[in-house]
Amino acid sequence: MSKEQIFEKAQEIADLIAHSDEKKAAQEASRHLMEDKEASELISGYNEKRDAKISEYQGKEPTQEDIEAVNEYLQGEFNKIMKNQIIHDYVQATRTFEMMLSQMDNIIKQGVAPEHSGGCGCSCDSCSGCNH
Repeated sequence: MSKEQIFEKAQEIADLIAHSDEKKAAQEASRHLMEDKEASELISGYNEKRDAKISEYQGKEPTQEDIEAVNEYLQGEFNKIMKNQIIHDYVQATRTFEMMLSQMDNIIKQGVAPEHSGGCGCSCDSCSGCNH
């Protein structure tokens, strides 16, 4: 197979992904997020708090305890904004789309170099066993 044929197939896959239900859901959730004043304000507030926490340690060497405390604080703040349904829907739709992209990446990696992926790349449902 030529390089051009491979690029054509890659473009076909890109087009399929671009028109997938997952991509459409992520775009729709993003549109809702941008249009909702409350959600936008919650995200801006979270970003300000995150930036303020990061600024506290600018030029310092934070301890492991400092890092854990900041992570815990930010996770708590994130959990608060996730109570907003529009933000929740956006995060879920984005994660679903990103997971699909990650799965596609893994399929390609396993197909190109199965000996390095920890398996043969098949589904094992119809497999008689790996020959590794």
